[in-house]
Amino acid sequence: MRRSAVARFGAKAAIAAAVAAAVLGLWWGLSPAPDLTDRLRDDAFYEFAWAANVAAGRGPTVSDGVATSGVQLLWSLCLVPVAWLGGAAALPLVAPWLGLLLHAATAAVWLSCVRDRTAALCVGLCWLGNPLLVRECQNGQETALGCLLLALLWAARAAGEGRFAVLGGLATFARADLFGCVVALSLWRHRARPRLALATPGALLVLFLAVNRWLGGGWLPDSAGPMAWLWHANFAATGPDPAAWLRQVWWYLRPLLLGGPFALVAAVGWGTVVFALVRPWWPARWRAAPALAVAAGWALGMHDLAVPGIAAALLLLLPARRRRPVPWALFALALGSAAIVALHWTVRWYPRDYYAAPLAVAAAAAVLRFGRVRLLLLAVAVAQAFAAAAAAPEPLRGQREMQLGGRFLAGFVPPGEPAGCFNSGIATFEADVLAGPAGQARTVVNLDGVVDARSFRALRQGRLGAWLDERSVRFLIDGPQQFASDPRLAHANGQWFGGGFDARRDLVEIARFVVPGPAAGARSGGGFRLYWRQGRGPAPAPPGPPRDLGLGPGGGRCILWPAAPGQWLEAETGPGGRVPLYGADAHVAVVLLAPCSELGTGRLFVRGEPTPVLELGRP
Repeated sequence: MRRSAVARFGAKAAIAAAVAAAVLGLWWGLSPAPDLTDRLRDDAFYEFAWAANVAAGRGPTVSDGVATSGVQLLWSLCLVPVAWLGGAAALPLVAPWLGLLLHAATAAVWLSCVRDRTAALCVGLCWLGNPLLVRECQNGQETALGCLLLALLWAARAAGEGRFAVLGGLATFARADLFGCVVALSLWRHRARPRLALATPGALLVLFLAVNRWLGGGWLPDSAGPMAWLWHANFAATGPDPAAWLRQVWWYLRPLLLGGPFALVAAVGWGTVVFALVRPWWPARWRAAPALAVAAGWALGMHDLAVPGIAAALLLLLPARRRRPVPWALFALALGSAAIVALHWTVRWYPRDYYAAPLAVAAAAAVLRFGRVRLLLLAVAVAQAFAAAAAAPEPLRGQREMQLGGRFLAGFVPPGEPAGCFNSGIATFEADVLAGPAGQARTVVNLDGVVDARSFRALRQGRLGAWLDERSVRFLIDGPQQFASDPRLAHANGQWFGGGFDARRDLVEIARFVVPGPAAGARSGGGFRLYWRQGRGPAPAPPGPPRDLGLGPGGGRCILWPAAPGQWLEAETGPGGRVPLYGADAHVAVVLLAPCSELGTGRLFVRGEPTPVLELGRP
């Protein structure tokens, strides 16, 4: 009777903690108005542009009218009806909430997976409030869809081949890096018949390669290579010695070995995965050895040991008293999940938090396996509640400047002329997709190759400048770091222009799109910048006098201010009072998005001048 009472208390405590974890995760993680300043990354707008162009009959294109496979196809296809029914402008509004709906559907999958209702309820609630998953389900990308399909694939791991093949194909087209999970689970399903095990993955691979070839001209998605190539090529350009190579390789290998991305998703869950796989063959008499090894590593300064530490603790507390079968299905899922980390961290050198989101499926599966250990359920929920409290949103405020650049690009570039851009998702969506019928002119050309295989070929050949000349691209728009030639700088592409390119000599800044900070933190420099490639055709005309450009995205007022070096634009707050908005360090036309709260009386002055340069009327 006493043991039964303890069990009931443990179950109630675990459920209560899981409810708290779900509430805290959703409370702190959900954005009530997700937009490009807190959720939607530039990459999401490639998929928005692709879906909008398909819906409008312009084909599977993003950049310059060129067909591309550089998006996750299934998610982008799901967005096509949204664009067709509600227009392109509906995509950034609908996509985050569609992702949240898919996230909730995955939680429902866990609720229906096992007979232990307490464990299923705790896992489903913890999934619902997982801080990484809550944040990334609203990112406008395919993250939530990929997680749902992988969870369904795991639930159907023993189902008929037809159902498994359909789910495996959907998962692969939802996120290409889930193909490793399809292969691993298929090998487990047909472990006694290796040839049959490869039949479904082989057919899916042929289909996947054929679709990519049809859309982008290459066997892999257009987005697979560019960023990874840039990271590797720039590092090689620094002339590293063998020791530097080893340090670089270890830097990107250690997350796979020590568990950084796994801990980011669910440290206790992935500790349980490791425990489940090691426990069947680990001798009980050596149960303390892993804990001692982790403690020694921590003492030596290795502090990213959450996953091995939890696995070691479980081996110490729950050793196998007799030989148990290895959970090969979980091993297959864990192997396929680890392949995601190996691909993006160890091979591509291009890690992103949302790449790790599907790892949560293996963590949930492992916790369900040991769900009868109520203390483990409690630990999962408590750890997640603390993680939710400590989670911080990704800083994306600078993307508002990209939005300004795309929205007002046509005011500085002659009609019909294109502008090249590396981070071109938001700029393309604003300048081409939302521009209505005039957007068919295709004013933004993708330069990093993510959605334009032509520019990637030019980059790899070190002749991007010549390729731009062939395309009559006289203007470039992006952050200044993109055009730097020092390979030690992140995202520097200058050396791949060829022809002795030097941004300081060859590019003339003509416009700058900025969102200044609060008055106390007003800054100079920065911004999303538009350049004229000097010597390519006539110089663009001056922007004209200061003027009010109307309401800006996300609120505030957009202001055009032709600035000179050393000038500061200030807003009058009252008689004799002014607050700085922005300081210029060059002769440049500044498009400024100023919060209404910073504009005071609406009279704008150049510092030191008694006469306002602009008086804002009511919008």
